[in-house]
Amino acid sequence: MPAIEVRSIAALPVERWRNGGGVTRTIASDASGESQWRISLAEVERNGPYSRFEGIDRISLVLRGAGVTLRDERSTVQLRPFEAAGYDGDAQWNATLVDGPVTVLNAMTSRGRYRARIRNILEPLTVQSGCLVAVVALHGGCAWSDAEGAVSGAIEAGQFLITNSLDRAIRFSPTAPAINHTVNESVSPQLPVLVTIESASTHE
Repeated sequence: MPAIEVRSIAALPVERWRNGGGVTRTIASDASGESQWRISLAEVERNGPYSRFEGIDRISLVLRGAGVTLRDERSTVQLRPFEAAGYDGDAQWNATLVDGPVTVLNAMTSRGRYRARIRNILEPLTVQSGCLVAVVALHGGCAWSDAEGAVSGAIEAGQFLITNSLDRAIRFSPTAPAINHTVNESVSPQLPVLVTIESASTHE
């Protein structure tokens, strides 16, 4: 099985945006050099334009802060705390912070070649083999294991997990106390977040 690596979020190199509006930390990216996919954490510090990425689908989820409103000439996208939102990387988005700076988890994939999904780990969930997996535990930890118990481990708040391609199903569970997440209740900000990226051909 490909290695499951656990690293510190704080140890990731910081890349400042060219427009000065924030900084980015790259969690993982396409090793081929073709920029087919990328997972990153962005600190959005002020209102201003988002970078444009032609041919790229984007998904974002606010991990810290009240949210961001993205607008272009034709549409509006609301990035809310712990709610994944997809949008077009081709558009000329301008960002307005809802109530101060935010930390945003981003997944970008080449349209038609890869697909990404971002989910809160509210309760134990299983990821099937064949996809890249990242778990970001900005606030709350996460444990994992396979069905046989041959591999297992945990990450703590302030860490992230990355593995390039699962060759078996892995079960992920939040290590914070269970919460009641009925309809219309806000999601606990202590939750780890799962990102999966897989080939678009998997769904064909």
